[in-house]
Amino acid sequence: MLFDTLDNLELYQPLLPLLQTVIEVMDKGDVYTMKDGSYATDNPNVRYSIGSYMTSSEGKRYEIHKKATDVQIMLEGEELMSVTWREAVKDATPYDEAKDIHFCDGDPLLVMHAAVGRFCVFFPGEPHKPGVPVVNPMACRKVVFKLLG
Repeated sequence: MLFDTLDNLELYQPLLPLLQTVIEVMDKGDVYTMKDGSYATDNPNVRYSIGSYMTSSEGKRYEIHKKATDVQIMLEGEELMSVTWREAVKDATPYDEAKDIHFCDGDPLLVMHAAVGRFCVFFPGEPHKPGVPVVNPMACRKVVFKLLG
């Protein structure tokens, strides 16, 4: 897991080369005005989605991906994101290979305050729970990049 400001995103590119595509998309600035939905990039190993939602504590579970690395960037609003130990998850749902996801419960190991200008990278196998309110439910907008490979 990585958590930092967008100003430092390129520092991690040697560790995760596919971040170059994320940087190029973010530098264009279009994500701030694009409609919610799923999008492709020129790189077949990088796709992204933009979504608007209300933060909520109701029914939130950790999600785990086996193939994709998530790069989550807040466009509007703020939320809490937490991670837990992979070895300590419980009550996991069956893995959905088509969506590369399964859900589970666990106790938070680390909680981050995600806000505009920050990003978080969750690597495959890292249980993470985004979308939790900082204090009260809030309208948010986020872009989530999926890096494969």
